[in-house]
Amino acid sequence: MAKRIAVLVSFLGLLWMVLPGLSDGPKQNDPYPEFYFTRLMYTDTRGRGPRPGQVIPTDFDHGHGLGDQLAQFYGAWLTDTWDADYQYMGGIQRLTNTKVYLRPHPLPIMSPELFKFPYVYTVEVGQMELTQQEADRMREYLLRGGFWHCDDFWGLRQWAVFARQIRKIFPDREIVDLPLTHPIFHTFFNIDEILQPPNDYLGELYTQSGGRTQTWEQPDDTAPHVRGISDDHGRLMVLITYNSDFGDAWEWMDDPEYPTKFTSYAYRLGMNSIIYAMSH
Repeated sequence: MAKRIAVLVSFLGLLWMVLPGLSDGPKQNDPYPEFYFTRLMYTDTRGRGPRPGQVIPTDFDHGHGLGDQLAQFYGAWLTDTWDADYQYMGGIQRLTNTKVYLRPHPLPIMSPELFKFPYVYTVEVGQMELTQQEADRMREYLLRGGFWHCDDFWGLRQWAVFARQIRKIFPDREIVDLPLTHPIFHTFFNIDEILQPPNDYLGELYTQSGGRTQTWEQPDDTAPHVRGISDDHGRLMVLITYNSDFGDAWEWMDDPEYPTKFTSYAYRLGMNSIIYAMSH
């Protein structure tokens, strides 16, 4: 948490919309990274998750869909890895002057290192199953200043699973829809509408149909929502992108068939969330 001010100063290098040139960003061997894109590891509803002594491969840097294959064996937390992580970190690197840690950074909830990283991201939270000990750890992490982006879950069944986990963490706090006036939409980029980044398959169909096909996955609840949980001082602690797939928008950003408007939205709101996390 102590590095927040330094990281905020670095993020103010996001001048790509103002200046004609882009920064080359930090190099792979830059010492003392200022930001880690930390992916939170968890056990899913099928009992798949991190195990003591388990080694998760992180040495492949490109290969769409490989993370989804790993997720079948090691748990839903691996969905979109590691391409989404690399593509997103590459975007942060190109558009900022921040020294980004340029390797995947998975972290178990109970890791003693958790409190060193003020921003964590979790995918497929509609399949997440927390123990009470893990819930208590997340409560402490968030109340001590941490920020948690929860992404890529669809429909009322997955929402119910996620909401049950949140009640373990915060039985006394409400999940609310964030209005477009909230600072998370204006911390750096101004965002004036909520879009629905789809998975890669629906994204390609959307492009091929000229924008006429669906972007939602479950028919019982089709609208995208950006929701959140705040502390007693109004600081947003949990960002919830429900009925949206930011991970695929990052992973498939280099696919000409994936709609640019959804990738752009996912990058802009994602970077806003990082800056917000570092400055609040």
